[in-house]
Amino acid sequence: MLAITEDAAAAIKGIVGAPGVPEGAGLRITSEQHAEGESPRTDLRLSVVTEPEEGDDVLADERIFVAPEAATFLDDKLLDADIVDDEVQFSLDIQAESL
Repeated sequence: MLAITEDAAAAIKGIVGAPGVPEGAGLRITSEQHAEGESPRTDLRLSVVTEPEEGDDVLADERIFVAPEAATFLDDKLLDADIVDDEVQFSLDIQAESL
């Protein structure tokens, strides 16, 4: 399951709690696979949506909805966020294995 840092959770709450965003909205993560060239890649898309779609994994406390096609890719990842020039920059890392 995708893990979320406190900074990422705070950034997401700020985004979905902004004026004009409907109550109950969340950040939805989707993915697209690209097999171009020698190294395939996965592109992630983040969007603010009013509710999860059927089949989404829902991280209710953080208001994150993970599309089924992105869930496997994000299973061992850690989502973090930094604020740079009043903009949120999200990053992913591999979760540290617990001993």
